[in-house]
Amino acid sequence: MLTQQEYLEIYKNSDSEKLLNLARFDSKKLTESAVIALKNEILKRQLGTKLIDWINLERNFFKGSELEILKTKIKYSRCSNCKIKKNNIKGFYIHNCSLTYNPKEAHLILCEECGKKFRNKNYLISATWGWISPKGFIKVPFYFLSEVFNIPLRKKQSEKILKEFIFENTGSIRHLGIDKIETIVELHNNHQLNLKRTDDFLFLEFL
Repeated sequence: MLTQQEYLEIYKNSDSEKLLNLARFDSKKLTESAVIALKNEILKRQLGTKLIDWINLERNFFKGSELEILKTKIKYSRCSNCKIKKNNIKGFYIHNCSLTYNPKEAHLILCEECGKKFRNKNYLISATWGWISPKGFIKVPFYFLSEVFNIPLRKKQSEKILKEFIFENTGSIRHLGIDKIETIVELHNNHQLNLKRTDDFLFLEFL
């Protein structure tokens, strides 16, 4: 593991655009030593105190009872697809084995009914277009077998997707507040489905 001084040297020799992207998207994944060094370099270059505020939001992680309350809030929120509040929001890993259809995989947060619709749509895509690839005769049967074997793991997978969503969107949730969780979930789903660019939206709104 690098020391704080070593991080200081690395960031000192990095261009401002790289530091900006690091602060915007990856600060939550850095060690404490790296974060301190990054903040020092941002201040030294006068890149803006708002950037420091964003890093602090991103690293104010949800833990313990606060995390459980937020997960419950998501589970009982309105579905971003059908716009109906059904109190059964879950995390869904949706994927297919087609060479031509994108996205090939997505982590969606939807109600049970909408999640099943997306999953069945990808089953149809895999069953019809999956055979086109040179190894389709292997990929398609393996795809459906893996789906069957993973059925008992879906509850655990759903919890993992929800936790990852909260972690990846920590800064946005802290900035907008838990009451705006439906908006953040919808932006997340749109990004997963490549419907629109959402990478910078909440960060730019923060600035």
